[in-house]
Amino acid sequence: MSKKLQKKIRSNSNIAAPIYTFAAVWVLVTFLADISADVVGIAILLGTSLVASIAVLFLTREKKDLELETMLKSDFIKSGEQAANEVLEALHQLEQLKVLNKNIQKEEVSNNVGSLIQVSKEILQRVTKKPQLVPTVRRFFTHHLPTMVKLVEDYSDMESQPTKGENIFTSMGKIENALGMLDDALKKKLDSLFSHTALDLGADVDVLENILRKDGFIDGGSMKSFKKENEE
Repeated sequence: MSKKLQKKIRSNSNIAAPIYTFAAVWVLVTFLADISADVVGIAILLGTSLVASIAVLFLTREKKDLELETMLKSDFIKSGEQAANEVLEALHQLEQLKVLNKNIQKEEVSNNVGSLIQVSKEILQRVTKKPQLVPTVRRFFTHHLPTMVKLVEDYSDMESQPTKGENIFTSMGKIENALGMLDDALKKKLDSLFSHTALDLGADVDVLENILRKDGFIDGGSMKSFKKENEE
């Protein structure tokens, strides 16, 4: 599974090819064609804009893929353990969601799916860094993520139907509501993955507060006010 995902990452680098192709063709045409300076200027402007747009798109995709590649290169993923394989399968399903989401026409739904993809990726990043958390997200692997893929696939299929009746509209509405509930649930799940960190941080702040107070660097309420502001 990891080899397929790594191959997908590398394939994105092919987007740079149109940049060089366009540049070569444009130079050749400009050299051979007997056209006015104004036309050349317009061609330069259009060509520069196109190359810049392609370059921005390439760099954006490269940045996103680097996040995925970092996960794939982690010691946990390379371990070959069952939990690591579950994460790899989840990453594969996220790739499926990305492809399906490109076909969603309704902007609100597409944005919702995009949010689900982002939150899911953050959950996977968290458990990759903290493998001991994998058992707490097993339902996410076995139910939530596969359900997301099926719902988005069904929605895309119904949305593409030229003629829509009551059954299609009703089903699409139910899927939209379900995706919204899933988004809220996954955000809460992601937050819960940091609960131990929050507890440890609270203990560290308490120890620091006691030391600073003994050393005379703070008064009685400074650190408490700091903690209260951060809790709010």
